[in-house]
Parts: sequence; C-alpha cells; structure tokens
Amino acid sequence: MMRAIGLAALLVLTTAPGAAQDRAVRLGEAAAQRLCADCHAVRRGELRSPFSGAPAFPVIAMVPGMTAAALRVALHTSHRIMPDIMLGPDERDDVVAYILSLQTPRE
Repeated sequence: MMRAIGLAALLVLTTAPGAAQDRAVRLGEAAAQRLCADCHAVRRGELRSPFSGAPAFPVIAMVPGMTAAALRVALHTSHRIMPDIMLGPDERDDVVAYILSLQTPRE
C-alpha cells in the first residue's frame, strides 16, 4: 500500500511540471496570436511577418543564446515602432514559454 502511494506521488511530481509547461505554451500561443500576430509571424514555421520590421517568433526563438530572461526583458521594454502592449506577469511568462517552445521541433 505504501509503495503504491509513493509511486503515485512520484508520478504526480514528475508529470505536473510538464503539464504546467504545456498549459503555459498553449496560453502563450493564444496570447501571441491575439496580441502579436497583426505584426509578427507567431506560428511555428512562419518566417515572414505581416509587418516587415517585426521579427518572426520562430526566428526570435532561434537566436543563439536566447533565454527566458532575455525574452522577459524584451517584452517588458518598449520598442521604437512596437505598440505599447501591456502584458501581465503570467501572460508574459506564457508568451515566453511559447516562444521558447519554438526552439525544438514538434514530434
């Protein structure tokens, strides 16, 4: 009985972070589509943005050394030609998770 409880606890601990990450990626993709897609190409495989001055999210994701911290700073800093879009901390983290998910090919 104790062994089954321990196994169940281990299963919850090892799957919960992945599920939370998957949820963040899904929410980030939806936020990016809603807030960013007028100017940026946001979907996997898209390399041409609707606005030529806006980098595609897959291109941003593949910048060597791109990190969550760098993306958070970029999303928190206003840009010369970017509209002033205010993201809450959770929404910003979700968009960051989505962009970073573009670094790896889908299976």
